[in-house]
Amino acid sequence: MNPKIPTVTVLMAAYNSERYISQAIKSILNQTYANFELLIIDDGSTDGTIEQISTFDDNRIKLLQNENNQGVVYTRNRAIEEAKGEFIAIMDSDDIATPNRLETLLNKFNKQPQLALIGSHASIIDSNGHLTGQQIKVETDPQLLRYRLFFGNSFAHSSVMIRTSVFREFGGYRLPLAEDYDLFLRISTKYPVLNLDEALLLYREHPMGISKKFAVELDNQLILIKEHILFHLNLPSDKKYQKILTPPFIWNNIDIKDYKEFYTTLFNHIGAAEKPTLEVQKFIFEKWYEVIIKKAGKQTFLLFFTSPFFGWKYITAKQLRRALKNTIKNLFK
Repeated sequence: MNPKIPTVTVLMAAYNSERYISQAIKSILNQTYANFELLIIDDGSTDGTIEQISTFDDNRIKLLQNENNQGVVYTRNRAIEEAKGEFIAIMDSDDIATPNRLETLLNKFNKQPQLALIGSHASIIDSNGHLTGQQIKVETDPQLLRYRLFFGNSFAHSSVMIRTSVFREFGGYRLPLAEDYDLFLRISTKYPVLNLDEALLLYREHPMGISKKFAVELDNQLILIKEHILFHLNLPSDKKYQKILTPPFIWNNIDIKDYKEFYTTLFNHIGAAEKPTLEVQKFIFEKWYEVIIKKAGKQTFLLFFTSPFFGWKYITAKQLRRALKNTIKNLFK
């Protein structure tokens, strides 16, 4: 290994991050694995972000600056040309990496070289850096992870490490709001991906929610992502099927027969690709179960046993009782 060529490029996009970026940088410089470059791309900050970065004297830090604010997609995608490492580790400028984050992820890549992307759980800290006792728990079962991704993101973005060749192959990020989910989902349709069952990141939670305006834009982008993935996998890509994969998942204007048709097609698609594990079968059943509880009324108990979703090995007595109760309640309406 040539020590002059970094194995890992830690990619940190920054915009008006003066309050937290020093903690983020320190957490990378103090890693147990040292052969990395820290590529910081400032996206036209107007506060003291650059001054904070300038306090560090470490030749592993490479600072680039956009001429003006371009947004996270453009900023992170500069890594397609600039990254020198075999791997790209995503690092947000307000989060904190555990000291062993890079070493742990690299060890896993070395043991399982077929993997394209690896993430982990994250412990949540508040705006002052104090642990809240909560975690972002992500799916760690490899097969189940691929299919959970159809319905929503199951990676903590700032915990992820990606092979640089794969990042470039997929053209990096595309969408301005759900850019991470879109990228990870696309990668997962071609290459094995994984989450480790440990927390390698301290994720900073800020007391601010997404505005109503951006919430609408996010919903539109999620629908677009689902359209792309359904088309790519040769699954039905009608608007109703895109919505079935998108929150709130149970839609009043979509008929129960459409849910049955879609979940049957999805189940058969999984079976054609690989033998579904018990956990994957349980996951599809639980999606169907949510539908019949909300929409089946007096037919709930009958539809509970619908093939190919139902299996005695993974249903619970609580689910069975609730289905029966829901049926009886609706008989007298």
